[in-house]
Amino acid sequence: MRETLLRKWLLADFGLDVTELTPVGYGADVAAQVWKAGTATNAYAVKWSGAGTNTGHQVAAFLADSGVPGVPEMVRTTEGGLWSVHARKRLTVTPWIDGTRAAETGLTCEQWSEYGVLLRRVHDAEPPPRLREALPQRSHIDARTPALAEEVRVRLAEPECEVQESLAAVWAQYDSVIADLLANRPPAPVGPRVVCHGDPHLGNVLVDGGVHLIDWDDVIHAPREQDLMFMLGGMGELGPTTPGELDAFLDGYGPHAFDDEAIRYYRHVRAFEDVVGWSHQAITGPDDEYALGIVTGLLTTGLAALVVAGKA
Repeated sequence: MRETLLRKWLLADFGLDVTELTPVGYGADVAAQVWKAGTATNAYAVKWSGAGTNTGHQVAAFLADSGVPGVPEMVRTTEGGLWSVHARKRLTVTPWIDGTRAAETGLTCEQWSEYGVLLRRVHDAEPPPRLREALPQRSHIDARTPALAEEVRVRLAEPECEVQESLAAVWAQYDSVIADLLANRPPAPVGPRVVCHGDPHLGNVLVDGGVHLIDWDDVIHAPREQDLMFMLGGMGELGPTTPGELDAFLDGYGPHAFDDEAIRYYRHVRAFEDVVGWSHQAITGPDDEYALGIVTGLLTTGLAALVVAGKA
């Protein structure tokens, strides 16, 4: 039924006569659904999402229209808009990139250098004043994380299934780590703000001969260390894993004096967001057992453990 509606929306809103729809299951965003849509002549990525803000799509369109390579263009609606709205969720369309996910294949040193060039061009972009002023100054995920943490604690006080019992045991075992993430956040950085993607790890990178940065829902106006944190030890295997890969990225990115305290801040924030977000998914689904495994890894040897131990 939903795919029938989706076909109607794509035809009415974007003028796309879709002949084939295939669900795409990647991503941790439970508020979004993605399909590969085929017409008689082209293929498209279709996303129906209630996450993030409208600004992300506006930034992506601005960057693509400005000629930044690696930022997919936004397919316009029949009225010239960047999205349509159904059931209070945004429907967006971009050309389908027939490539591999860098999270699965990694990047070569040459591709890491290309990615550094891409991310630098994003950070150096100068959007028009109205768009710059509309950029979020704080992550929408960060803003709701403390309330989600409290909800998780309440739910785990009386676990209702085996997964919740296991999660409650993990939270009890690592209570001091979670408390540290909540109470001991470093001071927020005050450096110059730029356009940041907000979540530029390899799960949001596609490779098809070139390197493409997708999923712009978390765009934010922040010090560039918000993004660079992912390349400097913030996401394990979803960032550079060898000195050669890191050097290649930095060569592409170009000169910049890194603010180590800002990087430390954003690692701390991300660690807390991930522990709480994946814990909430373990309680509410989908893929509760998978989410439980992610939380356990974060707290035992992953980013949360490293942040609190001062090793990240």
